[in-house]
Amino acid sequence: MPRPFPPGSPRLKLVLLLLLALAVAACGRGEPAADFSMTLFQGGEFQLSEVTREQAVVVNFWYPSCPPCREEMPHFEAAWQEFQGRDVRFLGVFVPQGFDTEEDARRFVAELGLTFDFGTDQQARIAEAYGLQFFPTTYFISRGGRVFSVEIASLDTETITGIVEAMLDG
Repeated sequence: MPRPFPPGSPRLKLVLLLLLALAVAACGRGEPAADFSMTLFQGGEFQLSEVTREQAVVVNFWYPSCPPCREEMPHFEAAWQEFQGRDVRFLGVFVPQGFDTEEDARRFVAELGLTFDFGTDQQARIAEAYGLQFFPTTYFISRGGRVFSVEIASLDTETITGIVEAMLDG
């Protein structure tokens, strides 16, 4: 009888990668989110610990030349439009990768007409504190600053709104 995943097969590698991603995503749930501050593209400062006193936060790590990151941004905008005025804030954290610059990120945000907050993770210190390994990665952080969910995937509007609703109801 043939083995479903012979050693070294691409399918086996894919299954192992998916299991690793699920394990990484489950690790932070319920833990305090690492605090950070950053300057926003539109000006002003963002301090996670201050914001999570009053609001939940959706933190999406991305960069402009990442195809799945580009694909999901309109979905984040749609979810943001649905939740504006509620106790949640969306933050896009640009992590410089390869040839992408902050100017590239700002152009991308303007091109898509994205209206939630964005900032640059200077020297990838925030990504490092969060143990980021894959893009895009999204952290859903509840009021009080605890990690509610970590998603390592390109998300659609329905998935984002479902997680935010569950987080706000929790």
